[in-house]
Amino acid sequence: MKEVGHDWQTVRQEVNDTIKELKKQGVDVNSHLTKDTVGLGDVVQSTLTKLGITEKRFKEWFGLKECKCQERQKWLNGLLSWKANKK
Repeated sequence: MKEVGHDWQTVRQEVNDTIKELKKQGVDVNSHLTKDTVGLGDVVQSTLTKLGITEKRFKEWFGLKECKCQERQKWLNGLLSWKANKK
C-alpha cells in the first residue's frame, strides 16, 4: 500500500474497492439504519460543511465529476451509528 497522503486517487480507489468487495461478500453495514439513526458519516459531512468543505467544493478542488461522497457517508453511517435524540 502506498503511503497515505501522497496519492489521494489511489487511496480513494482502495476505499471504493474495499466497500465493493465487502458488498460482494454480502456485508450490508446499512441494514440496521432507520430514519432516526445518526452515524459517523453524518457527523463527518456536517463537520466538513461547517468548515466550508462541501461536496461541490471537493469536486472542484480535485477536478471530479463524481466523488461518491454520499455513498461513503452512508457506508460510514452503517459502520458506526446511534439513535438520534429528538428534541
